[in-house]
Amino acid sequence: MSTQVLRDPAFAAHPIDADVRAQLQRILSSDIFARSDRLTAFLRFIVQQTLDGHGGALKEQVLALEVYGKGVDFNSAIDPIVRVDARRLRDKLREYYASAGDDPIVISVPKGSYTPLFETNGVASGPMELPGPASGNARSEIVIAPRRRTPALIAGGSILVIAGAAVFFSVVPRLRSVPPMRILTVTSFPGAESAPSLSPDGNFVAFLWSGPASAGMADLWVKAVDGDALRQLTDTPLLNETWAAWSPDGKQIAFSRRDGARSAGIFVVSPLGGTARKVSDAFGTASDWTPDSRSLLVGDGTPAGTAIFLQDLETGVRRQLTWPPPGFNDRFPAVSPDGRTLAFVRLSAVALQAALFLAPMAGGDAARRTDWSSAIGSVTWTPDGRDVLYTHGNTSGSRAFRLAALGSEQGTPIPGIPIGVYKVSASQARVDQTFRLAFGYGQPDIGLRMIDVQRTSANGVISDVTAFVDSTRVEVPGRFSRDGTQVAFTSDRSGDPQVWVANRDGAALRRVTSFGGELLNVGSWSPDGRSIAIDAVVAGNVDVYVVSVESGGRKRLTSGPARDSQPEWSSDGRWIYYASTASGRSEIWRIPAAGGVPMQLTFEGGYEPREASDGRTIYYIDATNPNSFDTIATIKQVPAAGGREVTVFSGAAPGAWDVADAGIIFVSGDPGPPSPHGGADALNIYSVADRRVRRLGELPFTVPRVGIPRVLMSSRDGRWVLVSHVDSWERDILVADRVR
Repeated sequence: MSTQVLRDPAFAAHPIDADVRAQLQRILSSDIFARSDRLTAFLRFIVQQTLDGHGGALKEQVLALEVYGKGVDFNSAIDPIVRVDARRLRDKLREYYASAGDDPIVISVPKGSYTPLFETNGVASGPMELPGPASGNARSEIVIAPRRRTPALIAGGSILVIAGAAVFFSVVPRLRSVPPMRILTVTSFPGAESAPSLSPDGNFVAFLWSGPASAGMADLWVKAVDGDALRQLTDTPLLNETWAAWSPDGKQIAFSRRDGARSAGIFVVSPLGGTARKVSDAFGTASDWTPDSRSLLVGDGTPAGTAIFLQDLETGVRRQLTWPPPGFNDRFPAVSPDGRTLAFVRLSAVALQAALFLAPMAGGDAARRTDWSSAIGSVTWTPDGRDVLYTHGNTSGSRAFRLAALGSEQGTPIPGIPIGVYKVSASQARVDQTFRLAFGYGQPDIGLRMIDVQRTSANGVISDVTAFVDSTRVEVPGRFSRDGTQVAFTSDRSGDPQVWVANRDGAALRRVTSFGGELLNVGSWSPDGRSIAIDAVVAGNVDVYVVSVESGGRKRLTSGPARDSQPEWSSDGRWIYYASTASGRSEIWRIPAAGGVPMQLTFEGGYEPREASDGRTIYYIDATNPNSFDTIATIKQVPAAGGREVTVFSGAAPGAWDVADAGIIFVSGDPGPPSPHGGADALNIYSVADRRVRRLGELPFTVPRVGIPRVLMSSRDGRWVLVSHVDSWERDILVADRVR
């Protein structure tokens, strides 16, 4: 009798076929796969082919033909659908087994292959019989190699034969049982608890909270992870704490502070309480410590954008570590545990696109490690320094990802961590060599309010405010149609952000797109009201598209490596203006609406183009300003055909202004406590005729400062304004315990 170790996923006929098929059915019947027909078909096909002995023939071209119905002219260099879905399938399988760790069979798809691997989840209770050749009565015993054990050697496609099951079990030791990861709820206070930072030992978490009697200003708090002990470290009713970072030696917590729209600097305070000490004037919101707890990494302004600096806390000496190109900002620094590598996020100020970069702390070029995509943030490292952890996704769908610091593979979602994650923070390694991971968690509800500007109360507060096609998810203002009767906006109410259209009164709501990429902005309507210009990300590149309102069909208008975004259709229908980085920084361009050769209009920087009512002038924001609602931006103008660039006025904020017939409507205000009658924000209009600003009315609420790229749009006649409103922003602090 001989004993075989089964490791070849293409083994043609083995006795666990029925077990694998049963496991496949369990997986496909789960909630994780029930809503994904494509991934279900993908997994069923590759498992069946492998069980039938054809695993070695599973190539990209075969899957494209058999699973997706592509033609023989399929070109994987142009259409990456198989590779993309293979990555999604691996993520879904990891997510499934995070909650089904006791299933007897594990089905996985190794990276770089489309052939699935079948493994038993633990040691087989005994040998399984495999019938011998038909010509004889001999039989073999199969011992299935357990997961995470030393892999059996495979050479030339042959399975290594080990003489005797006893020899096998003596060579491969039994794994020590490790309890699975669990999620702990640390805070569930009213309002939004945010920006958690774990103490090095993982027993306490620092976070920001405005308290039970919220006035909008957050303070720094510390709470025990495994108990109810709670301590308030700062009490500044007129100042806002915005970020926290616990030092590796556990003795200090660094945090950022803002005074309204202005940075008040970076401070440190003892976790036991006491007076906070200012250590830096840097205005970057996020900071991180070096492993020796002697220096901080801070963000601060340069002529190109926000860069990351290393600041010695004892001497105050600073050294620049990153060098962002014009139009980009470097944020969320995180130093590896050995102090040698810096991870950070580089954010495009115009396209709201971000990517994770790694750079040597000693100096040198930064290397991009993820595709350009929607917002990435809150970077941290695993205690062993092998992986980088970060968040990625839109406001309501952000997830925690894990990325190997070495290699070229993209990051994958961390199994067992829920969707809706904001900022991750890892502890140092604990006694059992696991670690804890803290994160903010919540599903924000940001709605829209339709405002009739002509109706204000006697005290100057706008009184006609109506919820517009409300949902429990995130809506972002798009644009009014030219005649003001229809509204386009983005919403993730269907699961991911798509373009929706409704009448101004909210009737006739319908979805326009079923976009497979990442939708960024809804641009303006065509003059005939039949199409909408948008910008979106496909295969990591940001381009302008024209979408049919009736059919949802789309046409790509720009191409190339530049980030082309924020389209604005001309009133005569001939041109689409947009912001592009084709020249090396964000400028205003135009391209024929039917397609053609683009033309650069500005040369001093610009984004967010808006056409004046006469069609002769383009207003835009100076691109040297960061894309942040707290920024006081400069609005400029340029002739629609190109020419002299002229400053109009300062006082509006990116994403918080629009152009009407009478002038430029914008939100202004102090993000502090509301006034006795309304919110802290007001609607204003800059009159082009007399070059003066007058107030239209005070808003009865405060507009959101974070989470969405735009908060206001106006009808062309200036009567109707759509403004973002925070319906609910509950967020709690959770901790994943026993993370490996």
